[in-house]
Amino acid sequence: MAILVDKQKMLALVIPDYERELETLEAIGNSGFILGLGLKFGKPDFALNRYPDAWTKKYEEENYFFGDPMVLWPMTKTGKVRWSEWPYPEGLNVMAEAAKHGLVYGATFAEVVAGKRSFLSIARYDRELSDGEMDLLMTKVSSWSSMFASYWKTIGLTPAEVSALESLKNGVGQDEAAQSLNISRSAFRQRLTSAQGKLRASNTTSAVARAVQMGLI
Repeated sequence: MAILVDKQKMLALVIPDYERELETLEAIGNSGFILGLGLKFGKPDFALNRYPDAWTKKYEEENYFFGDPMVLWPMTKTGKVRWSEWPYPEGLNVMAEAAKHGLVYGATFAEVVAGKRSFLSIARYDRELSDGEMDLLMTKVSSWSSMFASYWKTIGLTPAEVSALESLKNGVGQDEAAQSLNISRSAFRQRLTSAQGKLRASNTTSAVARAVQMGLI
């Protein structure tokens, strides 16, 4: 079973009218943005990276993650900050390298709701974000963080449903998976159907993919 996750479909489950919201981010961030929902241990449950490919490649090759001050901000703080306002020195000159790829000006936003931390980093090549843009984006991140926390809470997969999804993750068939759990095929199908409904997935493959994306299995 191939596990493919459509990130835009995932976003549509959490954020109403997400296409228009992405258009707003693209208009404000003319050099790109990265949105993360459900951040924990440095890794979000969901992430959408719209930074330039060349910068993303450079970032990964140079392992800038551990020296990026705008990674530290959403992991430790809430609120908003322009990159130019960051008060502490950085060791790897990440921001200077980012500027070479068009990420000259930018801001980072972070919010925590019900233990779920979400963030947005957004960049421009031509000017600082205005106060109005800063306030607008902070409002959006706070709202999206609440929506994500609420969506996560309503899933409520049972341990039996989780085990059924997990048994399919590595590509085994349903008969083999049911056998491994010592239950009948009909009982196994019932667990999958219930999990599929809770995850708002169109089929079993999509349910497994969504559970993987959300870190549930």
